[in-house]
Amino acid sequence: MNAEIILKILDYTSAYVVVLDSEMKIRYINLALANKLGFENAQELMNRCWLDFIDVQIQDKIKTVHRTLLTSFQSEYNEFINEVIDRHGNPTTIKWLNTSINSETNWTFSMGVPERVDLANFTGDDIRQQFKAAIESDRTMIRSLKECINGCEGIDDTCEMTEE
Repeated sequence: MNAEIILKILDYTSAYVVVLDSEMKIRYINLALANKLGFENAQELMNRCWLDFIDVQIQDKIKTVHRTLLTSFQSEYNEFINEVIDRHGNPTTIKWLNTSINSETNWTFSMGVPERVDLANFTGDDIRQQFKAAIESDRTMIRSLKECINGCEGIDDTCEMTEE
């Protein structure tokens, strides 16, 4: 399956997804993570340095994690937890699953979920809406992936979702 198609499908998941190049520039970021960082679309973040969203006190550690992932397929950093800081200065702790991809370009692929949710900041309706939105987003992604595996029905040649 074409990697471009897979990345397009990942736009529909509620999990956070980011691909970084060897210089830690963002080469792909899905909408869920872009929104979490305070941006309306992922394009605003392309080619930005990932360290822009990491507290300065842990940037050296994040650089070490990234370097290690680039040189070792299996490492202690395949699972890693750290905070990211959105454009308004708000931190979110994320548990990441990390791996290196495409040895020709030396990029890393990371998929993450919030480590914990502070339910005290939500009403019952807020929580239900958050879970409903996450489930619907993941259902859309799963439907798209299934269609793609079964012949890319529902996705046109440019990997854009078509109306059903």
